[in-house]
Parts: sequence; C-alpha cells; structure tokens
Amino acid sequence: MVPVAGRPFVYHQLAMLKQQGFTEILMCVGYLGDQIQSELGDGSSLGVSIRYAWESEGVLLGTGGALVNALPKLQNHFLVMYGDSYLPIDFKRMAEWIQEKHISSAMSVFRNEGRWDHSNTQVKSGLVSFYSKTALPGECNFIDYGLLFFHKETILKYLGHPMPLDLSTIQKQLVEAHEMAAYEVKERFYEVGKPEGLAELESFLGRQNSPSVLP
Repeated sequence: MVPVAGRPFVYHQLAMLKQQGFTEILMCVGYLGDQIQSELGDGSSLGVSIRYAWESEGVLLGTGGALVNALPKLQNHFLVMYGDSYLPIDFKRMAEWIQEKHISSAMSVFRNEGRWDHSNTQVKSGLVSFYSKTALPGECNFIDYGLLFFHKETILKYLGHPMPLDLSTIQKQLVEAHEMAAYEVKERFYEVGKPEGLAELESFLGRQNSPSVLP
C-alpha cells in the first residue's frame, strides 16, 4: 500500500495488468492483508477480478508456502509476480512464448550485470543454469526479473513440505532439474522496497503517463 505517484503502488500493478488483458488476479496475503482487501475489494470497481489466498494468523508460510496455500484457487497454469515490483514488459508476449514452446516452468531474466540489484542467475541454452539468492558478486550476469510461470502440478509436489517454504527453494530445485526455461527481457525492473527505488519508479511513471484503473 506504499504510495507511489499519488496512489498506492498496488494500483499501478493492477493498471499494468489490466492494460495487458490480465484481469483474473489472485493475491497471496497475510499480515495487514485486510488493508489490501478493504482498499481493493473484489476488484469489480476497477474492472478486474481479485480473489485472496489468506495466510493463517501466526503461521509463517514463506513465499513458496503462500503458493502451496493458494493451490485450491490456482488455475492449471499461472504467472507469478512479486508484490513490490513493477515490470514494464509485455506479459502477453511471454505467455505466447510459453505456449509456443510448451514450457512447464519459466523465469523471466534480465541481464543486470549487478546494476540495479544483486545478480543471481545464469542462463545457458535457453534454460536457467544457475540460481542463488546468495550468489557472490560477479558470479552472475542475470537477475530473476520477477515474473514466473508455473503449472499447478509443480506446486502440488510441495504439499506437506515443511513450512516456511521460500519460493527460491522451488525455483532452485527446478533449475537443478533443468526444468526452468529462461525468458530474457530487455527492460529494467523497478522495486519499491527502498527510497531510491520509489524515486526511480515515480520518475518512470511520470515519463510513461502510466494508465490508471482508478474509477
């Protein structure tokens, strides 16, 4: 709910998704999630459909566990994006590429070279060949861009897994099994977790005349 360019950041994410034709949205929420639901409701007033997968109070699931928790509401295949990232790319193009290639799992990657955050990914022959959140400086050229694709059956394998479960654990296991395709993007990402990231995103949105889903 952090404000960006005069309105909560989540509105910018929803505007981006709606503009590209993605209107079925499932939010994994926990602490303070009631504030998000109170603000957005079911999304009907914004022209989208929003459902919620709730993390039980006092139960720490982690980002991967949140997907396991959401299994009853997940479609057979779906895209995942992080709640603190703004990704100015063509989501449909990635979805079409996935469909054409008959891919079961994919990670969007960006040749970051350590510029905007810690690079954590390597790519070889169309696959993510290495992924680690603790990669050493200079070890990787690419970064996990923040848009992922999964089949539901991939997440089903983690039913009963000890919690909390980080999404990076799922990603790393898919990489090690040579099952994570790499979709390279050319546009940088924006994050709102730091003041400088907020300032950069506000500047970008001002230049782009970002669409609004506000009524």
